[in-house]
Order: sequence, then C-alpha cells, then structure tokens
Amino acid sequence: MWASRALVRSLAPPDWLSVNVTLRCNLRCVMCTTCYDSPELTTRELIRLVDEAADMGVRVFNPLGGEPLVRDDLEEVLAHAVARGMFVTLTTNGTLLRPERAARLARLSPARLHVNLSLDGAEAAHDRVRGAGSFSRAMAGYRALRAADAAHGNPVRTLRANVLLHRGNLHGYEAFLGWLEDEGFSGVQQLTLFRDEADATVGGMWFQPEDLPALDALCTRLADDRAAGRGPARLLVNAPEDLRAVPRYYREGLSPREAPCWAGWKELYVNADGRAVMCDGTLDFLAGAYGDVRRQSLRALWRSDALRARREVVKACTTPCIQGCYLRRESDALAPIAGALAANAARPLEARAARAVARLRPARPLDMTLLFEASARPSDDAGLGAIWRPDVPAGARVDPATLRASPDALRRAWSHGWADTDHGFGGEELLAKVLEDLDRARLRPRALWLGWRGDAGLHPALDRLVACGLGRGLPVHVVMSDTFATLHPVAAAHRAHGGARPSGACRVVTWDARVLDDPDDVRQTRVLGNAWEEDAAAVLTRTYPPSTSSSV
Repeated sequence: MWASRALVRSLAPPDWLSVNVTLRCNLRCVMCTTCYDSPELTTRELIRLVDEAADMGVRVFNPLGGEPLVRDDLEEVLAHAVARGMFVTLTTNGTLLRPERAARLARLSPARLHVNLSLDGAEAAHDRVRGAGSFSRAMAGYRALRAADAAHGNPVRTLRANVLLHRGNLHGYEAFLGWLEDEGFSGVQQLTLFRDEADATVGGMWFQPEDLPALDALCTRLADDRAAGRGPARLLVNAPEDLRAVPRYYREGLSPREAPCWAGWKELYVNADGRAVMCDGTLDFLAGAYGDVRRQSLRALWRSDALRARREVVKACTTPCIQGCYLRRESDALAPIAGALAANAARPLEARAARAVARLRPARPLDMTLLFEASARPSDDAGLGAIWRPDVPAGARVDPATLRASPDALRRAWSHGWADTDHGFGGEELLAKVLEDLDRARLRPRALWLGWRGDAGLHPALDRLVACGLGRGLPVHVVMSDTFATLHPVAAAHRAHGGARPSGACRVVTWDARVLDDPDDVRQTRVLGNAWEEDAAAVLTRTYPPSTSSSV
C-alpha cells in the first residue's frame, strides 16, 4: 500500500468497499447534507459489486447511507457479503432496528458483521440533533439486537457507538462515555463535524470561542486516559494523538496533511446512483466523482486514469482535515513496512521447515473416504417444505415448485432469516474439528465427500465447507442437485472451467487436492479451477462403495 501511494498506482486492493446503498433517511439531522432523493442501485447490482470486490481481494464491506435499514433487501446483500468471506460494518441510526430486523441480523455471524450505532450524546443532546424520541428508539434498536443475538445463541457482537463531539454534548461527555460502557457497547468512535459553508454554526453544533478552553481540557484528559487505558476513555478507538488534535481542528489551526491521507487508496467508495466518488480535496465527495459502476467494473475503476488524477489531488491537498477514516499509519513510513516484509518472507521458510519435520512422521493414508453430511434435507417437496421457520411472515413462504424454478428465492430466504439454517446442516466448525483431529492422529483420508442423505446444494455455507477440505489438501467431492448448485459460487466456478452438465438430476462436483494459502479465504474457491462434473450415480457406484466410507 505504501508503494501504491508513493507511485500513485493501484498495486494493492483497497481495504474496503463503501457503498451508499441509499441516500434516503427516516431522520432529519441538523448537521446532515447528504440525505436526499436519489436513484439507487438494485439488489442484483449491489450483490454484483460485492462479488467484484471479493474477487479483487477486498476484505471489508461498508453499507452506508442515508439510513441503510430503509432498504428492505439490506439483509440479503449483507448475507451475500458474509457468504463471500467479507467482514461487514453496518452503520445505522438504530431507529429502524426493530425486533424482526434484529432477528435477521442475528443470523449473520457476529465474527463477520459488526454494527455502528450513531449516538450524539445523552438523550437531550441527541434528540436536539436528530429529532424528539430518536434517542429512545435508537437504544431500543440496540437492545433488540443484543436480545436477538442472545436468543440465537451468538457470542457478543461488536457493537460500537459513533459519537459526534459537539457543542451540545461537551459538558457531560465523559459521563456519557461511562454510560455507554455500562450499557455494553464494544467501543466508541469519536467523530468531528464538517464545516458547512451555508451555516457556520452547523445547526448550533460547532464549537464557539468560549467553548474552546473546556474542549482543550476535555481532549487532554481523553488522550491521557486513552493512552493509559483508564476511565471511560478506554472505550474510545481513536488514537491519543488524534484526540489531542481536535481543539486545533475547531480553531482552524490544524496543518494540512499532518498525517498522509489515504483517500483513493484505502477505500473504493460508490454513491447510491452508481457513481464512484472520493474526496475532491475540499471534503466534497460528489465533486470527486470519477466513474460509474453501471458502466465500469470495480477493477477497471481502481486502475483508471481518472482515479489516478483524483489521487494526485489528494497527495497535494492543503485542506486541514481530521477524518481518521482515511488514516493508515501502518503504511505511512517505509521502515516498519520493510520489517514486516522481512517477517512475512521468513514465514514460508518456517512453514517449509515445519513440513520437512512433519515428513519424518508422515500421515498414514487411509483406504477410505471421509463422508460428511452437509445437509440432512433432501430437495424433494417434503424437504423443501420443511425449511421454513415457524415465524415466517405471511406471504414469505414459497412452495417447493417455486423454489426449484427460482433458486434465488432460497437465497432470499437465507438472507432474510426465513429458512431454518440451525438444524439439518453440518457446520464448518464440526468439519474443521474432525479434520484437525485426523491431522493430529497423522491419519489422512483418501478424499472428502460432502453428501449422504440430503442435498448439499441446500447448505447456506457450502463454499466454506469446500474451502475447509481444500485447506487440508484433500480432494473434495460435492453431491448436489442440479437445481441448487446454481446457488453457490463453487458450482459457478466449475462451470466456468468447462464442467459439463450431467444428464442425471444429481451431479458430483470434484475439486483436485491442493492446500490453500489461506484456508479461511473463501474467495479462493472461485478461482482454483481443475474441477469437473460427472453423473452422480456413476461416480458413487465406481468410487464410493459404502464399505470404504467413514461417515460423520
């Protein structure tokens, strides 16, 4: 990333993809200038962007707004990002996070989905900014998500507060941080206001000269406590040096580029109307538009001459800015990076030495395959009719014939939490444990089969099961119906590599044995290749007799 900025090139993918999924909002915040009616990307367009970003190696997806929860298809997009192995950070005002929406989000892994809740002080200060009653509704949303996670048996999800420090919450700010800690928030991201040329006071929120001594004292205490890890300030994720810079920002005494800005390298930002945007050097993002995702791929945008021109503007920027979202201190200087590169270069040597030692005690090959029941549910009428949760909303339940005719209907059922994925499916964690136990015992099965009684194509995380087996260097065979194979990127990758569609109703998709560089990286299952498809009955008869299998 350091070289990318130094040479004004796209030598590394962005850290994250941010998309304004909408510019609509149910609130009218006094400082906001970004919420208005605008064309929006469709569900399919958003899913395509997620796929393109994941294929580029982007690890984080940020759905922004507007208020993202205004869109009723949001959970479908988030579920797709999680299924592609991405981390998701959802920022919301919380007021639309009612129990039914919270229950849908709770079905997405807490390790993959983090939530940021916008709170601008205690109730009175917050409501002056966002409207009467908005604080109580936001906290009701926070508690609904915590309750939904608990009901789902989830570990504690990372749920942070995004808090604007402003004139209306200056006094009592530390007490508010303490209250957030007592409420169980995972952290606090302290934010600063943008200057509004049309309103110098930003709705009365901008600090005035008489406020600055108190602001100086507060930020000094916060920075000292944050550095020492004491008091409510330990909840802040801002670096101490950034906290100390806040008073100078409001005095307009902050020097431009006190730290290198990584806008244009750290993030690929897409507006609701499909335009690719970034800071224009004066904190006007729409003025920094340089392309359109409806006409260009993300990869083409990332390598475009238009983006390079925008990056040149950022490198020469003279606008004082304190937006921590575009800091990337680990890439600011070359010396620490060189040290990290040296350490990374040593790891393959260490791994090679470890493998050499392991070869002194080679794994004993087993003349059997490991059969893992990915799904106990068949894709016949009875199996498809039993997938629905009891609390599915009226009209959401889809009959088996429709599911088979439109596999996307099943994808929607997964993403909205209508399908019961808690029962009847073999989990990735269990498969990983079985394979780890075999490794520890130095036993190696001939292959991994994902099949048995049910249709593996119904498994909502089939891609991760495939990656789990490939990560151990095992050939992986997947038995799935022809209909539901279309739901999974692994099957799409097989067809892209020339796999022939079998004549029967069921297929076996086979992956060559290989060890993934990163077994947790699901993206690799889309590009491994060397896969083929055969008629299930023929393969099962030829290579999979019951006497040579060990089932789990």
